[in-house]
Amino acid sequence: MGGPVIPSDELLVRRYLRGDVSAFEQLVERYTPALFNLAYRLTQDRGEAEHVVQETFIRAMGALKRVRTDLPLKPWLLHIALNVCRTLHHKRHPLSFSDLSSADGAEIDLPDESPLPHDWAERQETRQQVRLALAGLSPAYRAVLTLRYNEELSYEDIARVLGLPLNTVRTHLFRAKAQLRTRLSEWMRNEQAHSPPERRQRKE
Repeated sequence: MGGPVIPSDELLVRRYLRGDVSAFEQLVERYTPALFNLAYRLTQDRGEAEHVVQETFIRAMGALKRVRTDLPLKPWLLHIALNVCRTLHHKRHPLSFSDLSSADGAEIDLPDESPLPHDWAERQETRQQVRLALAGLSPAYRAVLTLRYNEELSYEDIARVLGLPLNTVRTHLFRAKAQLRTRLSEWMRNEQAHSPPERRQRKE
């Protein structure tokens, strides 16, 4: 016997629009982790991230009747969460939050065929350094890396979430990965230089 049938987003939305509140609760349970992950990456604050998730679902409840139920729900919810983050950050730091646009330079169409190295996540200290390096990037770059590698969205879906042209998404992703690699490479060189000789020999 197979396991329980998992209802699709479209079915849950239709049930909610017919008055089934539990259907919306299932959507909340399904997408809270993804929304919190994006919000936390952008705000760097758990309390603010929780607020963003709550506000996202409040806005979604009022807008679901105007949404095409045949389109993926996740990019739409992430887009709402992104807008909540931008509004929240602009109110508190109006001069420090860079808009998610191509203002950092001319757009270039670059493929993103090289994944981030898996060995970066082998040790706990390395995973922590990845988080620190990611936190040091601009909000635009944190967003595009999170959507691509944590949420595994396609370029097209990332473009819909961020409201950007596809080439701009590719440009952000290329530059974000380059900056992340640079930060991590510097840390790894530092770490190797200060590690005990026997530890360096084991690595070699």
